[in-house]
Amino acid sequence: MAVFEPITYAVAIWIFAAAYALHEAEEWNSLGWHRRNFLDMPAKETDTSLRTFLVFASIAGFTWAAVATVWGNPTVAALLFLPAVAVALQNALQHVYWQFSFREYAPGVVTSVLLLIPGAIYLAVVAVGQDYVPLWYVVGLALLVVPGLILTVKAGHRLTQQFHAILRFSIALSRWLGRSQHEAL
Repeated sequence: MAVFEPITYAVAIWIFAAAYALHEAEEWNSLGWHRRNFLDMPAKETDTSLRTFLVFASIAGFTWAAVATVWGNPTVAALLFLPAVAVALQNALQHVYWQFSFREYAPGVVTSVLLLIPGAIYLAVVAVGQDYVPLWYVVGLALLVVPGLILTVKAGHRLTQQFHAILRFSIALSRWLGRSQHEAL
């Protein structure tokens, strides 16, 4: 009897989604870090709006995993989930860059290095190795990560347009949920 059975690709996807949620949780108290390191943080960004986005992103990760795995087909799962992995990988690599660039702990870097980067590599290698997706698909997704990383490096202590869009969304979502909560009372 084997002590450990190999995991299915679907289980690996769910583990990655959980790792992504842990990554978002590591950023729970990161507003002060953002304000210290980015010159153009919106004044309207608050702990509440930031945390609203972190919860939203975690739910989105689990939803994406559900949509990818509900079909019971690892090829479909890989085709649908690897783009999410690419987005998470870009963010993980940004945290590693910020760690060195800002010379202080970058919230999210621990889970990036220990969970997201190895998990992304694992999912990509298994997907190609098991012929769930062709190599060109994974290479194409990896190439799509590069422009975001270049923009991050070029931005320095300024936010990228993508980051500004995320913050605008988090502020709007937080306000909307706050109004919805007050309307329910």
